[in-house]
Amino acid sequence: MLNILLRAARTMLTLPANALAYSVRQGNAVGGMTEEIRVSGVYPHELEVAIAIAREAGAVVLDLYEREAAKAYTKDDGSPVTDADLASDRLIRARLKEAFPLDAILTEEGADDPARLAASRVWIVDPIDGTQQFVARTGEFDVLIALVVDGAPAVAVALQPTTGLFVAAARGSGAWSGNGSERSPLTLRPVRASDAPRIVTARWFGAPASLPLLNRVAVRLEAPEPVISQLGIYVRNFVHPVLEGDVLIGMEAEPGRGLVWEWDIVVADLVVNEACGRFTDLSGRSFSYNKPWPRHRGGFVLTPDPATHERLLAALAPELTELNNPL
Repeated sequence: MLNILLRAARTMLTLPANALAYSVRQGNAVGGMTEEIRVSGVYPHELEVAIAIAREAGAVVLDLYEREAAKAYTKDDGSPVTDADLASDRLIRARLKEAFPLDAILTEEGADDPARLAASRVWIVDPIDGTQQFVARTGEFDVLIALVVDGAPAVAVALQPTTGLFVAAARGSGAWSGNGSERSPLTLRPVRASDAPRIVTARWFGAPASLPLLNRVAVRLEAPEPVISQLGIYVRNFVHPVLEGDVLIGMEAEPGRGLVWEWDIVVADLVVNEACGRFTDLSGRSFSYNKPWPRHRGGFVLTPDPATHERLLAALAPELTELNNPL
């Protein structure tokens, strides 16, 4: 997924008067000392359970990866799946059912149960996001777990098995990055108003067919030519200080086919928005989840701050049609 790198900054969390709070002990940057961060909102338990399950699934995936013990297969749609995907999927499903027996579950590798459409709470899971990277042994793959409530993301976790690095968010509470017992509040670094945002896309998100359109957008912004990544969205890379690009744009290459599955972007959606960035469709609308066909059409825009998002949307507006940004 995308190697777009943004610097993180620590922020203080403000607790609303009517919020529940959940305390976690964590390391800070000074000599292994710990600090307490209070997670506000109504989903503190779900967040901690999701992080714990992601770690356990990550350990299973890492074991198979290091032993090179996971066979690879080809699914009907031509995409790869491995024994590690299936083992991670089984574990995550089992743990979620134990912790939240009344919640529905939708995963990339599991059979889709239509009963989820009547559920208010649905866990959406990609047991290995980046299976091709797993097979290629690049280490660039994550376990993704998200809770959607009434169609909107409420909890999200992405964990990289090969490093233990994770990012997480809870609706209304903020976002964090961490590794092991350490956890720090995550705020994306905004693009300066005087700078032209550098656009990144990916072959998974419509490139190279989208390049003529994105080049016109870049011209309007007086920005460099867009960069094509061979990866996709790696939210964990947002904590790094070196930028490959400032914004990510995905465009549906074949109208009506759909751009990404819900499990591909739901974690990025919540983490980015809770980290003071913006993640929307091409017109600035929020995504909904747990749809009958769990695939998003049109495209998306990911930016590190609201002002940059507005600049991108304005530059995109002349290009939009019902074909590339359907309702």
